[in-house]
Amino acid sequence: MEHRTPESLLELGRNAKSEQRPEDARRAFSDALTECCGGEDGPLVATLYEELAYVERNLRDLESAGQHYRKASDFYRRLDNLLKTAHTMRHAADILREQNEREESGLLYAEALRIYRQHPETPPLDLANAIRGFALLKEDQEDPEQAVRLWQEAGKLYEMTGIEAGVAESRRRIGLLTRE
Repeated sequence: MEHRTPESLLELGRNAKSEQRPEDARRAFSDALTECCGGEDGPLVATLYEELAYVERNLRDLESAGQHYRKASDFYRRLDNLLKTAHTMRHAADILREQNEREESGLLYAEALRIYRQHPETPPLDLANAIRGFALLKEDQEDPEQAVRLWQEAGKLYEMTGIEAGVAESRRRIGLLTRE
């Protein structure tokens, strides 16, 4: 049997992911992480954790997905890749929100939003998606005033980026929250 490199396993996993073969993708990404053992290649390890988290989330293994997103976030932070740090933190926050881990979710959203708002190259859609998650959390926490402000901001960003579904969701949520 030939020795596969972490890079070749990453490619194999991405191909499996694009072909809708999540179990094969999971196996390839996991094997690649095993091959990386020491984690000397930080960018590769971070990418592998992020890819594995994505697959785990789609397979509804939220606990594992959340752990992998947090590991990816830690690697990206050490690499000083702030946008990827914020992106993976936001995904971890989304998962925690889905699991009703509101306090920890809120901390991750707040940190991701702080990074996004301070970074000059933040893609507006990434910021909108982070704000959307935080707005959903605020709804869950029964803080409608804050949720409405967040939905208004997210709606403007979705409009700016041409994401009609995001604009429509923002309007619908604001309507539901402002009804008496």
